[in-house]
Amino acid sequence: MTTHPTAPRRTARRQELLRVAGHRVAVEVQEGATHLMLLNGIGGGRALWEPLRAALPADVGTISYDAPGCGASPPARHPLAIADQARIAAGVLEWAGVGPVDVLGFSFGGMVAQQLARDLPDAVRRLVLVATGPGVGSVPGTPLAYALLLSPHMSNPLWMRQAAPYLFGGGLARRPEQIDRHARRYAQPVDVLSYLGQIQAATTWTSVPWAGRVRQPTLVIAGDEDPLVPACNAGLLAALLPAARAHVVRGGGHLMLLDSAREVAPLITGFLAAADPLAGRAPREG
Repeated sequence: MTTHPTAPRRTARRQELLRVAGHRVAVEVQEGATHLMLLNGIGGGRALWEPLRAALPADVGTISYDAPGCGASPPARHPLAIADQARIAAGVLEWAGVGPVDVLGFSFGGMVAQQLARDLPDAVRRLVLVATGPGVGSVPGTPLAYALLLSPHMSNPLWMRQAAPYLFGGGLARRPEQIDRHARRYAQPVDVLSYLGQIQAATTWTSVPWAGRVRQPTLVIAGDEDPLVPACNAGLLAALLPAARAHVVRGGGHLMLLDSAREVAPLITGFLAAADPLAGRAPREG
């Protein structure tokens, strides 16, 4: 991906409710000279990406969508496996008519991104995997964070304000004033069965047997204050992927793309624009 600092900001957005892989999916494309596909975490809606979008260079367009049962997308008729979610992502890319594209997967979306890169290698140029791991085989987070993740109150902003420091850590734990600013952004409408289906998909999937066949240059970003996905999983994932390097962000929590977007965005755009994206492959802290 090449950035052009002097290029005018492209603000045009396309929003559609599409039928993709047998599901109705709310899709949004922000036009740009290049495109970055954004794959969300469990229960996450498109509003979660706004802080990151604002921190990206003016010429970087984005492709995002609400997974079935999240945000403006109706729920699926049956639980969806990670492979099903990857087929939806592939259908969105086909509709968008751009490619190959860079793909950023956050948390659950990082698993979908790995599956997409494996299933459609020609459609994915580079990968950025944030606060995620290889699924089964990952080092688990804290029991409290997992218990809170299973709560049926995730879409309640008041509940989110109370749970966020223990669930997400990082800036939300150290700067409580940010919780009010971000609680409503994260607590978007979500169908309970779809939410639980995503958790089931995440806990029964693994990339360990085939990660060595994912050849796209990959940046794995983790926060050292993430209670859900401990930072050691970044090193594990980077070791499994043959063309990957890990970066651990000091003070970063699970939602560092939300509460620390301006600090993390340069890591992402620098990696995607680099002529040699794998320079400095040893894990490092920032």
